[in-house]
Amino acid sequence: MGLYMEFTINSLHFPKFQGLFCNFISILIGRNCESFHSLTAAAAREREREREMGRRILNEALRTIVNAERRGKATANLQPISTVMASFLQIMKFRGYIKDFQVFDPHRVGRITVQLQGRVNDCKALTYRQDIKAKDIEEYRIRTLPTRQWGYVVITTPNGVLDHEEAIKQNVGGQVLGYFH
Repeated sequence: MGLYMEFTINSLHFPKFQGLFCNFISILIGRNCESFHSLTAAAAREREREREMGRRILNEALRTIVNAERRGKATANLQPISTVMASFLQIMKFRGYIKDFQVFDPHRVGRITVQLQGRVNDCKALTYRQDIKAKDIEEYRIRTLPTRQWGYVVITTPNGVLDHEEAIKQNVGGQVLGYFH
């Protein structure tokens, strides 16, 4: 089934060959083309749902940090965790918005303990995909952040998860993960 799904997704990039490929697969596995197309659409929906779920987890973690900051707490516990969340926190630490964070048991459910500094005013993750080109990053930052003097937009790029300053310096675009200020 995995090989079948791999072929279906790759064949959709070439609509000219889609009909030929559909006929070949239907002969090979004995199904008609309607079930072939419904399987590809279902796989695409499932991938999008998984990606959206990861963004929701990141957004809930960032809101936990903001709420702990507003209550004046010294630490915040984040659970469940992801590698993207750790990268986001690494950027926040590098820019001086949090003191430190520790990851506990990353191979299971995991937990991250963040030591707060009292500097985060707002911090959000975008739950929808937003692609951004390298030349449009500065305009997006001006539109999103409340002031030009502080705050960072976090972008996932082919070079890794970067803030907007590093992305401009490296001249790479990507998808906007979120922002903090």
